[in-house]
Amino acid sequence: MNQSAYKISSEREIENLIARYTHLLDKGDLAGVGALFAHGRIGSLGAYTDGADIESMLRSNLQIYSNGTPQTAHVTTNTTIHINEDDSSATAKSYLIIYQQDTERSFPLQAIMTGTYDDIFVRIDGKWQFKERSLSMGFAGDLSHHANPDGPSAKILNDNG
Repeated sequence: MNQSAYKISSEREIENLIARYTHLLDKGDLAGVGALFAHGRIGSLGAYTDGADIESMLRSNLQIYSNGTPQTAHVTTNTTIHINEDDSSATAKSYLIIYQQDTERSFPLQAIMTGTYDDIFVRIDGKWQFKERSLSMGFAGDLSHHANPDGPSAKILNDNG
């Protein structure tokens, strides 16, 4: 098959975008995560609306380890996608499970959080982009190795805990 003639479906392109977010986040490429929102925003914990703002928000909320990563594995699953009839916008809902291990501080591999991502996408110049991503937390385990204890998300968790 001629690779240049191959085109993935809209659903698969959106699934790849959802996966790219978690891959970038888990390898600590917070600027790359921010770049995914060039035409969108993250609506959790306030409204973060550009790459630098999103990168800054992530840096203030997460613990980043000496290897440059948050030492996590974000797993998104059970994704449902709805593409609107005009084929220029879409929504998706995914379950999220975050696993973490911190061998430096004897924190064994475990699930630390579950939740749901609600996403809105828009097609710009023929390519799907995030318009908005919101996270609703489900169950929380030990987040002490994940959330920055001085960051805004830890303060919200403490106030609601």
